[in-house]
Amino acid sequence: MRGRAVARRYAWALVASVTDQEYPRINSELKAFLKAFLETELGNVLSSPFIAMEKKKNLVEEIAHRFNFHKKTRNFLVLLVERNRISLFPMMMEFFRQFWNSAHNIHEFTMITAVEPPQDVVEGIKKILSEKFGGEIILKTQVEPSIIGGLILKKGYTVYDGSIEKQLELIKRKIVEGE
Repeated sequence: MRGRAVARRYAWALVASVTDQEYPRINSELKAFLKAFLETELGNVLSSPFIAMEKKKNLVEEIAHRFNFHKKTRNFLVLLVERNRISLFPMMMEFFRQFWNSAHNIHEFTMITAVEPPQDVVEGIKKILSEKFGGEIILKTQVEPSIIGGLILKKGYTVYDGSIEKQLELIKRKIVEGE
């Protein structure tokens, strides 16, 4: 639990330090670093207690220099290494996205359907969500054939389930309870 609290504090501090103009670049750089951190040995190397702090800092500095990272991106990553918090970086990135979206009235949804929805349906749902929640709507689509039909909308931990699978489950429950 302590790790979550630490990750939240670092993510919030990062959000507070990034301007609207800097955000696209810094967010892109952090996402690329996160991908390398998770998909290569970079995460293991930077998190290892057996590798000297100076070597880790030099590695981050080299990556930041080679890919021309923004000074704030570089400073943030070096700080995580210096404070031995780099293992929390993936969690920090999740909080960073959530906090940024919340601070800028951006609502992120995942729409799950049985088949790929037509673009006009996606745009219609975005319009409805925009009217309900206000602000910018980011709507990601995901295909899951097991739901049979209808759709499921997820926003964080909130799930709006309008799938046929769920409706059939409710009908079944009513029949069983009615007997």
